[in-house]
Amino acid sequence: MEDIIFGFYPIINLLKNNPKLFKKIYILNNKKINNKLKEILINIKKYNIPYCKTTRQWLDKKTNNHVHQGILGIIFFKTIKYHKNDIIKIIKKFKKPFILILDRITDPHNLGACIRTAVAAKVNIIILPKHHSSTLNSTVKKVSCGTSETLPIIFVNSLVEIINLLKNNNITIIGADNKSTNTIYNNKIYFPICIIMGSENKGIRPIIKNNCDILLNIPLFNNIDSLNVSVATGIFLFEIIRQNLF
Repeated sequence: MEDIIFGFYPIINLLKNNPKLFKKIYILNNKKINNKLKEILINIKKYNIPYCKTTRQWLDKKTNNHVHQGILGIIFFKTIKYHKNDIIKIIKKFKKPFILILDRITDPHNLGACIRTAVAAKVNIIILPKHHSSTLNSTVKKVSCGTSETLPIIFVNSLVEIINLLKNNNITIIGADNKSTNTIYNNKIYFPICIIMGSENKGIRPIIKNNCDILLNIPLFNNIDSLNVSVATGIFLFEIIRQNLF
């Protein structure tokens, strides 16, 4: 199957991490050569990726008038069906698994930003529900700067079933909940762990909360009662890293 990815940073990141995914790259006619485009052209030559010039109208139509910066790539992707045993196999590759579950993240911009943050924080695997979740579409790939191709992202039928599976493998389940009286800064968090983040409007579902080992919040001020989920995800993930580095 094929998909598209567009914009300088997503294409550069994917060229660095998985250049074999590219089928072809399209560049705007008379596109001014800058450092980013030079880097892309060097990698196109290095990995022998076909490319051609095209019009702005074609790029606008192909990206549904999104900001494409005059560059678009056609990429191969495989739809992989994972089962419970596959999740455990992936987790067992790591001494201290770091897992992120995203519950009801339906906005592709938010999902893409969460994925990018997770990759930066060295999360090992992302798990999402098959229903009430954004797909990994071109918007997700662009916002994530191509990082959605660099770690396992698994859609499952039942998050509760997967949470119990992780618990049985000695992984602590931590839910983000702005109503909790415990803050992330007052609790020492040790690997292996799984962090669960929910949508900024509804948070994680009650049934998911009930299956967490602990619920933690981020203290907020000035009558702000919630953060964008990608911002909250970054705070949680990097606070955990800070705690385990120092």
